[in-house]
Amino acid sequence: MGIRDWLADKLTTREKLNPAQPYIASRDPYNLPETIVEYESAYREIEIVHRCIELVINAVTGVPLIVEGGAAKKYHKIMNAKPNPFEDRARLFRRAILDFYLDGNAFFYYDKENGGLYLLPANDVEVVADAKTFISHYNYLIHNSNTDYYGFGQRQTSKQERITFTPDEIIHVKGDNEDSIFRGVSKLKNLERLFELYYQMTEFQRMFFKNNAVPGLVLQTDTVLSPKVKERLLEAWRSNYSSLFKGARNPAILDGGLKIDRFSNISFTELDFENSIERIQQDISKALGVPYVLLKSGNNANLHANEVLFYNHTVLPLLTLFCSAFSHYFNGGVVIKPDKTSIAALQPDNKTQAMYYSTLVNTGIITVNEARKGLGFENIEGDENNQIRIPQNITGSAVNPALGGRPESPESGTDS
Repeated sequence: MGIRDWLADKLTTREKLNPAQPYIASRDPYNLPETIVEYESAYREIEIVHRCIELVINAVTGVPLIVEGGAAKKYHKIMNAKPNPFEDRARLFRRAILDFYLDGNAFFYYDKENGGLYLLPANDVEVVADAKTFISHYNYLIHNSNTDYYGFGQRQTSKQERITFTPDEIIHVKGDNEDSIFRGVSKLKNLERLFELYYQMTEFQRMFFKNNAVPGLVLQTDTVLSPKVKERLLEAWRSNYSSLFKGARNPAILDGGLKIDRFSNISFTELDFENSIERIQQDISKALGVPYVLLKSGNNANLHANEVLFYNHTVLPLLTLFCSAFSHYFNGGVVIKPDKTSIAALQPDNKTQAMYYSTLVNTGIITVNEARKGLGFENIEGDENNQIRIPQNITGSAVNPALGGRPESPESGTDS
């Protein structure tokens, strides 16, 4: 193989990083944001949804990030103190996590010249796939309008009004999506059925009380009335007693001596709406990764266990997803990870920690200053505090095999 063939082969390999990429990109060339009006409404109107997401946001933003390697000092300031001149860390990341839950994505713009990190509203960002690499560019759609397209609520977007970002300007945190590798979907999407059922039950409950705030009215007469007379009679009742019929059923007119019987013997109490609504709330909280006991009331016996479950299976995986995206973007040996030691729910009590570090020091595993660092104390001077202790209850053979065994007696060298 000549030098030209070798170079051609290398260049071809470089262009085709993923042989299947052209076909993947052709399936989803323009990944437009989905309509999230229903999810935004659920966040605003359903108390359990708002509280669950708020609980996750509070927990995530309360965990500082460890930045190591490369330009760690520079990125530590961005991740933990001042991401840009206008926002603090908590404000920026609270909006980002809310975007991630409602849209399934979070898009950050990084200003390399000034070192600023900004958030782009996720539901206004279009991902354009590339046939050779992965992402061609990102479009921030300036003009978005949600219009009712024959009842389907299709999004109409003017693509002429947009701001284009290159892939090296955007940090994209993507949620799961079974249909696309370019955009995630809202974490509330699989809860649509529960939302619909919740709305129907609460609406029925509301209308039930409205309709039964006064007894249902039945107007009876032995005379047979014509349709016009019935209409005039109903209209007169509605106009004269408007407060009784606001949002309620119309009164019934039984003429010709007809009598009415009960349609149903089921009472509102027997419908058991309170328990049914609470069960839906439990299902919603479980789907959002929040133990229901944290939202209701718990005793000390199970509260800590559920807090550990919440952090290990909801908060830390979400933080790891964001940290992975930041580490991949900044590169250059920079590693970003959540500081688990700052999470009080994951730390043992003081007595357990003291016994743990005392055991490590006394068995010669770590030094005194290493134990102090683990407990959050400053180092103390002295060489003995930076050296491994040799346990006093271990025989010499554990330290130096040549000196082990039974101690020699004065007569050990003579024959008995």
